[in-house]
Amino acid sequence: MKPIIAVTMHTGDKKLEINETYIQSVELAGGIPLCIPHLAAPEAEAVLNKVDGLLLIGGHDVDPYLYGQEPHHKLGIFHTKRDNSDLEILQSAFNRQMPILAICRGHQVLNIAFGGTLIQDIPAQWEQSFAHAQASMRDVATHTVKITGQKLGAILGAQQIRTNSFHHQAIDQLGEGLVTAGIAADGINEAVEHSDHPFCIGVQWHPEAMAPFGDEHSIKLFKAFIEACK
Repeated sequence: MKPIIAVTMHTGDKKLEINETYIQSVELAGGIPLCIPHLAAPEAEAVLNKVDGLLLIGGHDVDPYLYGQEPHHKLGIFHTKRDNSDLEILQSAFNRQMPILAICRGHQVLNIAFGGTLIQDIPAQWEQSFAHAQASMRDVATHTVKITGQKLGAILGAQQIRTNSFHHQAIDQLGEGLVTAGIAADGINEAVEHSDHPFCIGVQWHPEAMAPFGDEHSIKLFKAFIEACK
């Protein structure tokens, strides 16, 4: 039986949605994606009883109240229901030692869940930053990431990779138990892994946008995630 992966969804205008490449990447790696709505704690527990792993996808900004800050004037849209749902199911999955892969916004939610904070707007709050919101197509790699995490490094088999980039926020202070697993040339955190969990990894880039088009490192990451879910 292929592992079943709970996949969170993006909040649209009176709808929930997900980019097809998340589905494709899970399927190509050997998993069965199960897209889930925003759930309260009891429903999240019920879903986790039926699945083997959790994939937190990208999306809008996160409410800065959740990490003890007032809104910066460059803060974008956030959705409280989704924020709370993502945090609930993430914490439940972590407590079960269930494999977790968190992408972009999910990477940031992972940090917040363990008491970390965010840079609310990179151009306004981070000196000497380069472009982290690329204009190129989603499957195009535009900047390098130095891989510093032991777990992520073993998965990717590389000390440096090239990635795509679609974010204006980033991790600032690391949450408890998290270690930096990847860093951009301008110092922005690009990946984390949890020291007390067998597979709890967050990446700021979008490997799901590159894996279906043959990107070696993106494919390796999804395959390692699905393998951990077996």
